[in-house]
Amino acid sequence: MDDSRVKKASELLSAFFDSEIAAKGASYVELSDSWRSIAGSRLGDHSRPKEIRHNMLIVEAEHSGWIQLLQLHQEKILAEVQRRYPDLGIKSISFVIGNGQASRN
Repeated sequence: MDDSRVKKASELLSAFFDSEIAAKGASYVELSDSWRSIAGSRLGDHSRPKEIRHNMLIVEAEHSGWIQLLQLHQEKILAEVQRRYPDLGIKSISFVIGNGQASRN
């Protein structure tokens, strides 16, 4: 069923912002959608990208134990994010404890 009134997120972003901001927004959505494959299914199930601030990806995790495990893989995760989404300009990662609902399942 194709509803012409339904728009993709990238189409909505480009209607309100210039193309560079829209492209970054679309890349962020892709990053969020692919987080599980970037962090690995085990870590990805208990964490999620929260925001990007000052070229830093802030990742929310359910518990400090998950943050410790994420930190062990931080360099690999950062390299993969930079490889897949260079337009986001992410230079570092920071981890925060969330409200227990970091998983998108």
